[in-house]
Formats: sequence, structure tokens, C-alpha cells
Amino acid sequence: MRPEPRGEDDKRGGRTGRPRDEAVQRALIGAATDLLRERGYRALSMEGVAARAGVAKQSVYRRWPSKGALLVDIYMEGMGEESLPAASGHGVIADFRAYLGQTVERLKDVAWANTLRSLVAEAQNDPDLAALMVERVVEPRRQAGRHIVAQAIAAGELSPDFDVETVLDFVFGAIWYRLLLGHAAVTTEFVERMLRQLFPAPVLPRRTKG
Repeated sequence: MRPEPRGEDDKRGGRTGRPRDEAVQRALIGAATDLLRERGYRALSMEGVAARAGVAKQSVYRRWPSKGALLVDIYMEGMGEESLPAASGHGVIADFRAYLGQTVERLKDVAWANTLRSLVAEAQNDPDLAALMVERVVEPRRQAGRHIVAQAIAAGELSPDFDVETVLDFVFGAIWYRLLLGHAAVTTEFVERMLRQLFPAPVLPRRTKG
């Protein structure tokens, strides 16, 4: 069990003093992540997260009104701080390989994979969560993909009419399909096969300055 966070969120030990909200927040995120890794989405509950973190359940509901809202923050914790990808200098295929490789690496973590599955499950019956998921989960990743394509178009590798939105649907649709149904793994080999289908013919050579 994780060390018991101290502060106003712990009502059971009678401790007093300045609240350590950040410590409690991180303890709750960590506890929820551990539960997802160990037991999966079905076993996750707000009460269980509170018990694992060693705080009163009101501490969880004070921060997240629903399990879905908690799951979004778990996802964002796993994402970390990422900027839009820079051009590698090796072409659009290499850039897409690195871009999709981030997702493949994250999905090796059972907790992160379970978080994504859980978000989809919760969003089916929660329109607010569905909108939040698009805003914080789906759209930032698509924007990164658009950025890669824009760089490739500017470098002369891709035609200006390259259909980036459909390509992103193909790519992430395939990844989500494997993630949700589990009929096959999301691997680097799978990414390579997708890239060969997306770019079956050599793309235009990247223009060099000078």
C-alpha cells in the first residue's frame, strides 16, 4: 500500500497542519493507476481508490465528480509534457514512425492500456466525458499528426491535397480496434505494415535549402 498522504484530506488520523493537496492528488492518481494495472477497469471504484491511497472517499469526489473524469487525469498523467513533434530530417515516414511509436510504447504499460479502454467504455453513456475525451485525448494527438503532415507538405514530400484527416482516422482507428477488441497486439511491426499501406509508393524527395 502507498504511504498515507498527510493533510486536510486525511480525516481518520486526526492530523492537523497545512494541507498537502498536491501530495494527495498524486497519491490518488497513483492508487488509481495501480488498481487499473492490477485489476482492470471493472474493479476500479472511487471508494477503492480512496482506500488504496489511505484517504477519505470525499477526497476523491472533491477532485473528480465521476470515474470518467478521474480516468482522463490518469491518461494525462501518463502523457506527460509533450510538444508538437519536430521534423526528423529523415522524411515523413520516419516522422510518422516516431509519432505512432509513442503510442505503441505507452500501450506496453497495462495500466495505460486499461485507462484508454476504460475511457471509451465510460464515454459511451456519458456525453460530457465523450466531449472531454475528444478535447483532451483525441484532438491533441490528431493535431500532432497534422503538424507532421504540414511539415512534409512544406518540404515538398507530400501533395498539398494529402487527406490528413482520413489518414489519421485510418491510423488511430486501426490502433483503437486492436486495443479494444484485443484480437491482435499493437506492435512496432504493426505500425510498419500500416506505414507501407499509407505510403505504398515512395514519397517525393524532401527539398533541401540552397
